[in-house]
Amino acid sequence: MQLTPLITSFALIFLAELGDKTLYVVLVLASRYRAIPVLLGAMTAFVIQGVIAVGLGSLVGQLPNAWVRWLTATVFFIFGLLLLFKNEGQSEDGTERTDSSFVSVFARSFALVFAAEWGDATQIGTAALVARFRAPFSVFIGATLGLWAGAALATFVGRAVGQRLPTRLLRRAAGLLFCGFAILTLLRA
Repeated sequence: MQLTPLITSFALIFLAELGDKTLYVVLVLASRYRAIPVLLGAMTAFVIQGVIAVGLGSLVGQLPNAWVRWLTATVFFIFGLLLLFKNEGQSEDGTERTDSSFVSVFARSFALVFAAEWGDATQIGTAALVARFRAPFSVFIGATLGLWAGAALATFVGRAVGQRLPTRLLRRAAGLLFCGFAILTLLRA
């Protein structure tokens, strides 16, 4: 296992996910339902989305190094800008308290996180990291641990304080981080 891709993936994906709608969904669900099925549903969805991202990144990783560097920088820059200038008026979760059994909450959490993460900046970022580092296992582990850490934090915060988290500031910090990583990717030969 390569440590640089693992640590880079963990840090970048964790920080990027902090201001993302996916963790907001987890936070809202955790403020309404029991924490364990919410967290397990989110973690399972992150694993499946991570496998998809690694597959896409491995395909892109077959391209020449210069193309991968430019493609990776472009993807990070675009998603950095999207995070910086994202519309705040979106509805993240319209669920109601109906059935709160373990299976129902797990399934609801899985479905909402899976849908929210599809094509998300962190999924695309994970694919770009796989293409950049060409270390799919290390990136998968790092990114998954970053997502799980974010989900655990969102679950804890959701249980503790509900919906009072300043997601705008976190999202903007993640956007700046993505843009910074795009610049660093271009500067590295």
